[in-house]
Amino acid sequence: MIIQRLYITTVFVLLASLLLAQPVRSNSFEQMVEAARLAETQGNYAGALDWYEKAYEDLKEKSRKSRGNPIVKEFALKVAELNYKVRDYERALKAYQRILKADDENMFAEHRFNYALCLKAMAQYDVALKEFKTYMSLTEDMEGKKLAQFEVEGIELIRGLEPNMDASIKPLGKKINSGNGEFSPRENPDDASLYFGSFNTSKRIEMEESDDYHAKIYVAVANDKGEFNKAEALDQNINREGFHSANVAFSRDGRTMYFTRIQTEGTELTSSRIMVSRKGDDGWGAADVLVSVNGEWKSKHPAVGQLYGKEVLFFASDMEGGEGGMDLYYTNINTDGSFSTPVNLGSDINSSGDDISPFYHDGTLYYSTDGKPTIGGYDIYYTVWDGVKWSETTNIGLGFNSSFDDMYFSMNGNGKSGYLVSNRPTDKKKRLKSKTCCDDIFQFGIKELVIDLLAIVVDDKDSPLNGAKIELINLTDPNGYPLDSKYNALGNEFQFPLDADFKYKAVIKAEGFYPDSIEFNTAGIIDNYTVKKKISLKPEPVITEEIEIVTMNQPIRMNNI
Repeated sequence: MIIQRLYITTVFVLLASLLLAQPVRSNSFEQMVEAARLAETQGNYAGALDWYEKAYEDLKEKSRKSRGNPIVKEFALKVAELNYKVRDYERALKAYQRILKADDENMFAEHRFNYALCLKAMAQYDVALKEFKTYMSLTEDMEGKKLAQFEVEGIELIRGLEPNMDASIKPLGKKINSGNGEFSPRENPDDASLYFGSFNTSKRIEMEESDDYHAKIYVAVANDKGEFNKAEALDQNINREGFHSANVAFSRDGRTMYFTRIQTEGTELTSSRIMVSRKGDDGWGAADVLVSVNGEWKSKHPAVGQLYGKEVLFFASDMEGGEGGMDLYYTNINTDGSFSTPVNLGSDINSSGDDISPFYHDGTLYYSTDGKPTIGGYDIYYTVWDGVKWSETTNIGLGFNSSFDDMYFSMNGNGKSGYLVSNRPTDKKKRLKSKTCCDDIFQFGIKELVIDLLAIVVDDKDSPLNGAKIELINLTDPNGYPLDSKYNALGNEFQFPLDADFKYKAVIKAEGFYPDSIEFNTAGIIDNYTVKKKISLKPEPVITEEIEIVTMNQPIRMNNI
């Protein structure tokens, strides 16, 4: 069974961030399995995983011959599958490895697709390529072959992507990012305050024990140092009780706010509507439903832009007549406050997958998609409007995109800074379930002075050494950010953005080779400059164990028993 990507758009990353919990108590094996299956049918993957893991450990303990027990393997596969669904790729990868390593007869060949997806998420692209190709050679599922080939195209896309060395991308601080997930950051052009959606907790949310588990829209104001103060939730005019609220967008003057109001039953999405609120002297007024863009379908992710000289509202929807899952549409914002009939942006932009989180800036439309080749899950793409038509869609490149999910790209008014949302791990990330379960808001800035490191890794014979890993450490501020690491499975070149007047250390490692390190600084650099370094790693000696067989021509006496 092939696991499709976790459809994060179902509830604006809700299923990924809202880890519904059920306490695991002392129960019989049958009760644990029943609870696990019930939680899974309800879409409560985190709760189901807790129960399945408990049942799995209980089953292994009872079975001395667990490796040969098909029931044990069935539960092991379920644990791997659910770890993938809650985006704990590291644990899912290890679980699949244990199962497939002993699968000499290819009984679990169909699961190699999921295993390869985990490898891709962990940026082990070289091994992922092999696994996708192995899966294609073993499966008879033609749809599965197409999906695997699509993933291969995404990995091969990496070779030609720009590294975006002029962008500095860092996670926002603890006052904004919690352990449970943030999304849809937008700066209000009226006062430069930051609006975003959040569950605002670092604990797992237990719906059975709390009535207030819904995501809300928060606003944070920057202080004199440019750092955001503690965020505050908007009032009931926006954050209505019993609904999730997020996905904020603003008019050009910042006085009109569009957002998404979502209702769920458990973890099942039942409605998703785009709302509008206008700001008065007393704050944001009561929100109204945008009738023309809402209906018996789901609409979300509004973004204000311009087309044909008119102000328009872009948004994502699964209304009939689209190209696939969620498509991008636009509607004219008329001068009388009404909205025109939505228009699909067409097959050049929309795909058979999900196309979401649009953002328009100065003639360019940015959005995220899993329906085009991606280096991770969702990648950020862009297209340029020339007044008549959109240009060919283009992947925005490395840095903005990672091997994980990258969404909600937005720019501030100056076009030199902005935000995105990603579940990529960082050294200071708050953990809830895993390093990659939940999404954080990242802030980026476009540098005027571009300094970067180009490191080339070779072996002792000066031959390119693929599959190395480099960890970059900021020696000027050892306790501060950034500490960055990259693994290049498909080549031997590494690029890192650097800051001026800093001292750095790079630690280089590769399997089968002795590690090495280099130190350098960027003091005195006043123009764009690339620090070039070639690192040669020495191979570790291969230890072979020789066994000497000694033959003795002497009789061996066997005593009577």
